[in-house]
Amino acid sequence: MVGVLAGTVCFYASTELKRILGYDDSLDVFGVHGVGGILGTLLAGVFATASLSVSTDTPNGLPGLLEGNPGQLLIQLYGVAVTIVWCGAVTFVLLKLVSFLAPLRVSQSCEMEGLDITQHGETIHG
Repeated sequence: MVGVLAGTVCFYASTELKRILGYDDSLDVFGVHGVGGILGTLLAGVFATASLSVSTDTPNGLPGLLEGNPGQLLIQLYGVAVTIVWCGAVTFVLLKLVSFLAPLRVSQSCEMEGLDITQHGETIHG
């Protein structure tokens, strides 16, 4: 049941994010794995059972939302938020560093003429 839900959410996120944000197929990785990871992390806070999370630090275990512990879902949500902020910040810094070495986009004239011609040296035979 959870797998069907996760698969449906990932598919919807992939197609809708692509339509709304206008990104290309190469970024489907986030639509599938990023959204799937976020959903999985949050659902762990819902379905966690105390009997499976017993350790020396938590001898009674840490139940999830379904076992009466909404705090676990908040912990999972906090982890997702921190991860998103961290990944966004590091990605921004890396893109800025790369942009000093090479442009991140081609010029509009190259894009209009065609990347196969301007970037790869291909020719049109008519």
